[in-house]
Amino acid sequence: MQDNFYELASSQDQLGAALIRDALIPDILGKDNNILYWAGRRLARLFPLAKDEELPIFFEQANWGKLERVKAKKEQQYFELTGQIVETRQKLNSACEFLIEAGFLAETIQNQLGFVTEAIIDKKTHGTVTILVQVDTKDPLDLDFIEEQQPLNILAGSEEN
Repeated sequence: MQDNFYELASSQDQLGAALIRDALIPDILGKDNNILYWAGRRLARLFPLAKDEELPIFFEQANWGKLERVKAKKEQQYFELTGQIVETRQKLNSACEFLIEAGFLAETIQNQLGFVTEAIIDKKTHGTVTILVQVDTKDPLDLDFIEEQQPLNILAGSEEN
């Protein structure tokens, strides 16, 4: 972790989140950080999105960065996560993880498409994180085991303004 963690995080108005996300949690979890992926999936179940177009909006509102789908096939989707928050997090902690974001993407797309879905961090470069979302179209969800939740419907809310 950088010696100037405090100065950098506070200069970007991200000290609160940075202290928890990139200093405390990695220290508590150590190398066993996969729980962050499952935390992201849980967040997607708590805050389901009604439409695919709401993903980038939610990511920006959550201060996770700018999300863009850069490639899509039937069973694979590639997303890039960029922006000041991504750059800052990487400067604060070169080993920072984006597993919450990957988990959120996997669960959201799984719920929208109705097939078992997983996501992995495909590549991390300076200021960019590439997330691969893999959809198993041969493995549909058993809807009897899915808790029904009212979606956020972010786009509908922004159309009223």
